[in-house]
Amino acid sequence: MQDKDILFEELMSNYISGSITDEEKVSLFALVEESDLYRERYNEMVKLYALLHIPAFESQKETRYAYLKEWLHLTSGVTFRRRWFIYTRNVAVILLLMVSVSIGSIFIYNELDESGEQLYNEMAVPLGSQTKVVLPDGSTVVLNSGSVLKYPLSYGKKERNVYLVGEGYFEVAKNVEKVFQVYAGGMQVRVTGTTFNLRSYPEDSETEVALINGGVDVLANNKQVRLKPDEKAIYNRETGALYSETTESHKSSLWTTGRLSFVNASFLDILKDIERKYNVKIWVESDKVANEYFTGSINLTMSLQEVFNFIDVDKKYRFEQSGSVINVKRQVKLTIKIG
Repeated sequence: MQDKDILFEELMSNYISGSITDEEKVSLFALVEESDLYRERYNEMVKLYALLHIPAFESQKETRYAYLKEWLHLTSGVTFRRRWFIYTRNVAVILLLMVSVSIGSIFIYNELDESGEQLYNEMAVPLGSQTKVVLPDGSTVVLNSGSVLKYPLSYGKKERNVYLVGEGYFEVAKNVEKVFQVYAGGMQVRVTGTTFNLRSYPEDSETEVALINGGVDVLANNKQVRLKPDEKAIYNRETGALYSETTESHKSSLWTTGRLSFVNASFLDILKDIERKYNVKIWVESDKVANEYFTGSINLTMSLQEVFNFIDVDKKYRFEQSGSVINVKRQVKLTIKIG
């Protein structure tokens, strides 16, 4: 618990200073979702952040500021102000709402620069949830568990740019005059109107886009490929390689219907998906797991134990659960000699 407290404080410090990365935001929102204490602290920080920049709440500034200073273990107001206001001098957060949408919750906040120009809307989906976002032009994005989507408040006026961490199923409204562009994990996807699934989790080494209908141009590392339906592009962020191959694209978006589909997928990758969908932490205590592969479809209405029984048909492993933590161990086979 102490390690989580330290992580939460570091993430919140980065958040209010403006230095937090998209990957860190995913981690922060996951902590906020899993703990009432973290959620309370987070909400306090956000309230104060707004209070310090909205004149109407000036009367509450000192009380909130004192609370935040105590929480951050700061003894000098000057030190804190130098550390924080270097950023907030230029950017003021004016709104943060937590809203419930269909089967998940998302966080939305807007930012203004000092000239009054709006910058971004941002949505973060907690682990174990998914939600649908409708963009101003009518395009829709279904966001998978543990994902973050960001787009400018000026979206649609001159251009249609969005930024993704995690996984999203996109149905893009056609507009030949304004190209729709998604930036994710070193990849840029350009379309005018189409349907595709894009996956780019920080812990994965690859960013992958599968085209369901229409056409897309995929750019990464100064390379470019054009996809046709039932093709996917894969960008390896470690090697810089970008390539395309044929696929059954509709299977890539089965998660939107409550199923996970795998074709010769490694157990380690499958366990990552199970972590996100069931909001658990899985520790693998056997190096043999890396050599296991699975092809099939998992119904997310199944219990965790049913899922493990389904993917481990040979019963090679034990799945020991304690709360939200699961340990995967190799089954020990005993040889008994008689006589």
